[in-house]
Amino acid sequence: MTYKEIVDTFKTLVFNHKILVDFGYGNISDIKRRSEDTIGNDQADYPYAFLNPTTHTRTVNTTVYRFNLIVMELAEDTTESSLTVQSQCIQYIDDLIAGLYFGPVGQAFDVSVTGITITPFKERFQDTVAGATASIEIEVTNPLNDCITPFN
Repeated sequence: MTYKEIVDTFKTLVFNHKILVDFGYGNISDIKRRSEDTIGNDQADYPYAFLNPTTHTRTVNTTVYRFNLIVMELAEDTTESSLTVQSQCIQYIDDLIAGLYFGPVGQAFDVSVTGITITPFKERFQDTVAGATASIEIEVTNPLNDCITPFN
């Protein structure tokens, strides 16, 4: 399983989810917002899942890809509203991890989802949102193979 296939799988899972509406990928500065000065594809639709890559590691037999999966929803400026949204976003994260691990991708490839930590938040990324960030490690078995390297 390649890096692109992992990102594409998250995108597919988000768009197949019956509640999540939008997906993004990239640096934190790439997170879309909903405001009067944004239009079209630059405007976020909520609930919104954003996949932020972090440092990956490689061994002779495996690659561990690390991401921050940020799931957010517009929130009112009350503790009760934030708590409700955070709880819902944690469930959406569970749904996505289950889809990755137990779905066709997890069964087709030797994929292990490990090292998951979840942090609830209430922030302003231009919009006032609440949600949760999951730090996820995805270990993929893919041994190095000198037989297929493009060397003379």
